[in-house]
Amino acid sequence: MTTEPCWHPDLLRRFVPTPYVFSTCDGLNQFFVESNDLEIALSARRSGILHRQCSQERGLFCRLIRDMAAPVDASEMTIVSNGSLRVLCLGQGTILIYDRERLELLGFISRNVRVQELISSLIPTLLRG
Repeated sequence: MTTEPCWHPDLLRRFVPTPYVFSTCDGLNQFFVESNDLEIALSARRSGILHRQCSQERGLFCRLIRDMAAPVDASEMTIVSNGSLRVLCLGQGTILIYDRERLELLGFISRNVRVQELISSLIPTLLRG
């Protein structure tokens, strides 16, 4: 028996470090963004759509991960809604999940999705529903 720790790959990217963290507070409205990609974090922070959503819902927590290992097809967009959850899939490599009850947005973004498209099109489409 060996005492060496056993390392298992994190295939679901659950433990990806997100060193780029921004938060703002406007009264009761709190907006947080965490990302492993500086451009995504800065763009989300500056985004008017996220701040409007934050003020309507009394806050928003965003964790947006750039997944360089994800597939890079951008075939079609699918949106699935069930109760308080809305899920947007773009091809096989990008998935965004919005939980209206918990006021959380979680996203795994493939390397071929441009930040401008993410901020101006994909996230607003998900939040509008």
